[in-house]
Amino acid sequence: MQNKTSIILPTYNEAGNIKNCAETISKILEKESLEFEIVIVDDNSPDGTFEVAKVLAEYDKRIKPFVRTTERGLSSAVTYGYDKAEGENLVVVDADFQHDYTKIPDVIRLLNENDIVVATRRSADGGYGNFPILRKLASQFATKISEWLFPVPITDPMSGFFGIRKSIYLETKEKLHPRGYKILFEILGSVRTEKIAEVGYTFGLRTWGQSKLDSGVIFYFIWDLISIKWNQWKSSHSFQFRSKRRNSHIHP
Repeated sequence: MQNKTSIILPTYNEAGNIKNCAETISKILEKESLEFEIVIVDDNSPDGTFEVAKVLAEYDKRIKPFVRTTERGLSSAVTYGYDKAEGENLVVVDADFQHDYTKIPDVIRLLNENDIVVATRRSADGGYGNFPILRKLASQFATKISEWLFPVPITDPMSGFFGIRKSIYLETKEKLHPRGYKILFEILGSVRTEKIAEVGYTFGLRTWGQSKLDSGVIFYFIWDLISIKWNQWKSSHSFQFRSKRRNSHIHP
C-alpha cells in the first residue's frame, strides 16, 4: 500500500487562485494514481479565500481547509498544516502557480528513499524564469550562507517547494520556531540527516494577485541565521558545559 501524501497550501488572499490550484494538483496526482489530501491553511484572508476553499471541500473530501484568526506568517502556517495532515509525506507548495505542480509526483517518489526533497531552481533542469534580479541575487546569497550552516549541500535552501517525511518533522518539531517565510531554511538547520534529494523546476509567474514578500523576509532570514548558528554552537558545547558543572565544587 502506498503512502498517503498531504499537500500543504498556505494561503493569504488567493481567492482567485485556490480553485484552479487545487483542481490542477488533484488532476496531476490522480493521473499518477497517488493517494493524497490537500490541506489549505488560510490566514483569515479578507478576499474570501477560506470561503472558496470551504466550497471546494464540499465537492471533494480530500480538500481540508483551515483558517487561522490569531496567527500570521507563511512558516507557521506550514507547520500548522503539518500538524493537521494525515499523510506520511508532507509536500509544501504555493497556491499562486509559481511552483511547478507537475514536479510534485517526483518529490513524492523521492521521499520513498529520502527524508527531505527540495525542488530547486538552481539545477541543470531548473531555473528562475522571470524572477526579479534582486530576489535572484538574494537567493544565491542564501545558498552561499547555507554552505556554511548545513553539512549537506543544498542548492536552493530558500525554496518554498519541498517535501519532508512526517516522521522526520515530528522528531524535529520541538526545535522549530517558525517565523517569516522560509521554513525550509530552519528545518535544514534543525534536521540531522544526509538523506536529502533535489528536483529541478523553473519558477513561474503568479497567475493572480500580488507577491507578499517584502523587507520582512530579509529580517527573518538574518534572525534565522543567528538562531540556527547559536543552536549549533550550544549543541556542540553542551558536553563541555555538562562536564564543567559535574566537576565544579561550587554549590548554590
